[in-house]
Amino acid sequence: MEKGSINVQTAPDVPNALNIGMTHRAAVQPLSVEQVHFEIDMCIGCDRCMRACPVPLSSQVSIAELNHATVSSEVASHVVRFTDECVMCGSCVSVCPVDNHRDLLMLSLKQRLGIPWDGQVDLAHVWGDLPEGWTVELLLQALREQPLFQDRQLVPDNYLLHFIATSQLRILTPGTELMREGEFGREIFFLLDGLCEVFSQGTDAADMPMAILRRGEYVGEQGMLTGQARNITARVQRIATVLVVPEQVMQRLIEIVPAVQDLFEQSGNARAVVTILSRLDLFQDLPQEELQQLAGQAALKRFDRSAQLFSEDQQNQPERESFHLLLDGFVKVARKTGRPQPPERIIAYRQRGDYFAGGLDMLGDRRAVTVTAITRVIVAEFSRAQLKSLLLRYPAFKERLQERVHLYQEAKVAANSAVFEPFDPAALQTSVANLVSEAEARAGLHALVDDGVVEGTEVLVIDLDKCIHCNECEDACERRHGHSRMNREGMVVGNISIVTACRQCQDPVCLLCSRAGIGRKPSGEVYITESCIGCGICAERCPYDNISIVPLGEEADEAVAPQTWQRFSRFFSKGAGKERGRRALPMAQSVLASGPLQLDQADALSEMRKKIAIKCDLCAGYGNQACVQACPTGAAFRTNPGSFFGSTEDILRSRTR
Repeated sequence: MEKGSINVQTAPDVPNALNIGMTHRAAVQPLSVEQVHFEIDMCIGCDRCMRACPVPLSSQVSIAELNHATVSSEVASHVVRFTDECVMCGSCVSVCPVDNHRDLLMLSLKQRLGIPWDGQVDLAHVWGDLPEGWTVELLLQALREQPLFQDRQLVPDNYLLHFIATSQLRILTPGTELMREGEFGREIFFLLDGLCEVFSQGTDAADMPMAILRRGEYVGEQGMLTGQARNITARVQRIATVLVVPEQVMQRLIEIVPAVQDLFEQSGNARAVVTILSRLDLFQDLPQEELQQLAGQAALKRFDRSAQLFSEDQQNQPERESFHLLLDGFVKVARKTGRPQPPERIIAYRQRGDYFAGGLDMLGDRRAVTVTAITRVIVAEFSRAQLKSLLLRYPAFKERLQERVHLYQEAKVAANSAVFEPFDPAALQTSVANLVSEAEARAGLHALVDDGVVEGTEVLVIDLDKCIHCNECEDACERRHGHSRMNREGMVVGNISIVTACRQCQDPVCLLCSRAGIGRKPSGEVYITESCIGCGICAERCPYDNISIVPLGEEADEAVAPQTWQRFSRFFSKGAGKERGRRALPMAQSVLASGPLQLDQADALSEMRKKIAIKCDLCAGYGNQACVQACPTGAAFRTNPGSFFGSTEDILRSRTR
């Protein structure tokens, strides 16, 4: 047997085997044993797939070694590690001259090697970080008190040991904040000992106590599940021992034990319903017990992008008897035109905290509408009986519901006034003008919704009345970062051009990265970390094509001109010019050192990355934004789309004046 290799029992074809680490390609079907041998026989051993592979360790693995491991019971240790690090990006497939499915061959090898968490756990750094009085056995016992981990058959001790080894154990003093409302974060906090208070900002901007967390409870799941800003603040009340779990670690456990995800989401969604109801003016003054009971009775539904919540054509459907509350995400509200083009007219976009009753747009004209998810959406559905009970027992709730509907009705009237006035020549001219301007407003609204602008937290816009088309904004971006992360030409709405660049989405689907190669700062900037290998999964998932993959080094792509590499190399070096400055970007070092892949730091530094992802991160780490600072006329500026463009009613009202 080859030195440093391990024996692996070749398993029969198992079509239902877990596809661990493949959240982005969950529908992929593995090859049968016969297909595996056929693919290997077809391979000509050219090594193109290994040269195209973005995983740094691929430079130390030959295609011959990989082929041997795929059909043999002997697997070299470095091939085992490479197999674990493979992210199934598919870069190998497009370069194969014989059209081999190397990605599916890797999937077969991954499944045959099994789940990495079944193997031995390195607890060396855990022993050094244990607080006084704690042992590994006590940590396991404390974690078993969590509802998620009580079933030893589902979550064996070895899984929990890996869970501990890839997370961070912290002792926190009273007053320390685990998380702050309004900030972004994907970590989850498991309370092993002590007390934490949880509160949210109420409708009067005062802190509203919500709960006291004790040993055996956790907090922070909402940020991981939705990618949205934290909706509560958690603060240590009595000295606490907390296990801080990175998103990648929790996702790995959820992949291995899907039942954990069900418990996880049920608990998280119930809390989210109570939190959102507590913050809505509509439900103010309702007792906390009432809100908790209401949340417990709610049917929670999840919708992917472009999925339809309900349609105006669906008559006598259960949705018509329900009250729908948006917990997370954006939806577009449309009505069919009856014409081939355009088939629908977008009349509104709605977001977290908005609602529909009986499939009717209660915040608009109270008529049936078609509602479609713009982003991933979570909806709490309440029955007609539940809503009717609330209206009967809480007259103030009914008054607020009617008042809000009345306010939206006034906004709609203001936006569409004079269109149906009695005919006379002067009124006709006014009507025509208003109809034209409303059409323009509808077109602008359609663009903002369909192109996802409204789901961003910050967009770069250019006032075309001031822009002189000097391209200095793009040049400044390239001077600072070595490669431009923006395209000045973008969608135009009125006199505003929305630049093609990352919008720091509220629900960034690009953040799905098993290597923690892309992260988010608490203030909201989405950035590329030092763990990035340029696999392209984040770029593939971005709906707006705002992430690019750039090769590092001429050998990675002979088509890349030397001057391109020379320009991009400034990304890693100091330089001159007003765009240069102190760059203090957080780089997820702790995740690299102790994350789910267990990378050895020395090996990681010695391995050369081949590619890297680049995207706008709002010049995180600098004191200014290069594109905005360089604009000579002040035409370019950053803004929050919600506050800049306003609500649906604001857009229509401002454009039809």
